[in-house]
Amino acid sequence: MPTIKTGDINTYYEVHGQGAPVLLIAGTGSSHHGWMMETVPRLSPHFQVIVYDLRGTGETDKPDIPYSMRMFAKDAADLLDGLGITEPAHVAGHSMGGRIAQWLALDYPEKVRSLVLACSGPGRYDDFRPEPGIPLKHALEMIEKGYEGYRRYYATCEFMFPKEFSSTHPELMRKMEEKAIQENTPAKMYLRHIIARQAHDTLDLLPRISAPTLVLEGAKDDVVRGTGNHVRSSQVLAEKIPGARFELIPGCAHAVFQQEPELVHQLMIDFCNAH
Repeated sequence: MPTIKTGDINTYYEVHGQGAPVLLIAGTGSSHHGWMMETVPRLSPHFQVIVYDLRGTGETDKPDIPYSMRMFAKDAADLLDGLGITEPAHVAGHSMGGRIAQWLALDYPEKVRSLVLACSGPGRYDDFRPEPGIPLKHALEMIEKGYEGYRRYYATCEFMFPKEFSSTHPELMRKMEEKAIQENTPAKMYLRHIIARQAHDTLDLLPRISAPTLVLEGAKDDVVRGTGNHVRSSQVLAEKIPGARFELIPGCAHAVFQQEPELVHQLMIDFCNAH
């Protein structure tokens, strides 16, 4: 399995396709497996697609230390350096991955050619303030369902897919549950991801992002959990990042890449090709 030294850890990565580099950053507690379902097959004929396991997940090292979004962003920058990527990369992040991507664009602007922020947010927005640490709802669900049961539940719950969609796509729901277990993220590392995510706050820094930015969001991604209403938080990203473009995907909840793969990935391809 290919790994590369990135700062204090060894990071698992894969590279698919040729062309301009596209770095894909996964969400909370997630490895590269989610990107392999739809995104890599659809983007790799057009770009050099780089996927990797975040620290604490998959085959990447799992140091038992506090994590932060800026730490994850440094890991991503070190990965690009280690792979010899000398030109700026298109960077796409989903959910927490979008939060990491924001810090990559802020701390390492020379490495970012464009940004795609999917179902993400700046942390605080309007009157909302993320609950610090482990949100009570998450903690109770883990206690009630057990960790593996919680991960399976979370992969297909109404936050991820509207009920009318999940009830008519049982095979996709099965694959999503399998992916959640494939992530190989120990419970403690998952909780460290959540703590880091809840502390994310870029609201006042967003006007400093200079990379062309596409904000993608599902119109039904409004189930409030630890990071609030993602429709509104994504709108705030688009409002605060200079020149950002906002695309609201009808009928979709949080899992836009799986629910509307053809539409969402064509938007990504067209946006990256334009920049």
